[in-house]
Amino acid sequence: MQSNTINMKPMLIFPTESEAAPIRVARGDLDIRICGVGVVETALSVAKIIESEHPQAIILCGIAGAYDRSLCIGDVVAVSVEQTSTLPSVYQKSYSASYSLPLPEVISNTVMAVGAESCGAQVENMEGAALFALCAEHKVPCAQIRAISNYTDDPRSAWDIPAALDSLSKTINTLF
Repeated sequence: MQSNTINMKPMLIFPTESEAAPIRVARGDLDIRICGVGVVETALSVAKIIESEHPQAIILCGIAGAYDRSLCIGDVVAVSVEQTSTLPSVYQKSYSASYSLPLPEVISNTVMAVGAESCGAQVENMEGAALFALCAEHKVPCAQIRAISNYTDDPRSAWDIPAALDSLSKTINTLF
């Protein structure tokens, strides 16, 4: 992973406004955008951002489900590698972060539906591969911060999104 450039100010992108809202309220000085949920919306948004705004770096922030039960609800991690695990194996790819963060690093799967196998990943999300692929193509440093809201086999009613967003907001506030 590349080291951060001292004067590099990252743009923070979130899949949803509800994920961005706590940090928006706390830190009006941060450059925050919404990319939408899933790989298609994220790819479209990030491509437009890169083309029109030429960001110095992009950090995708949001919640994630954990395969790894050693991770606790509310833990905040940096995704070092993002896998496209739900594609047929001949088409699967993995992408690496190019902006380092002082957080525990994990491998993540970008999934399009619940129930994906872990394939060696500790967490899953729905946007990461799109960000990492586009940023690699355009040589924009990128990273991903995820707060654990649930375990991947939990029913939606068991997710603790408020705890995850509180941890995410505190971490972002500390880092930036």
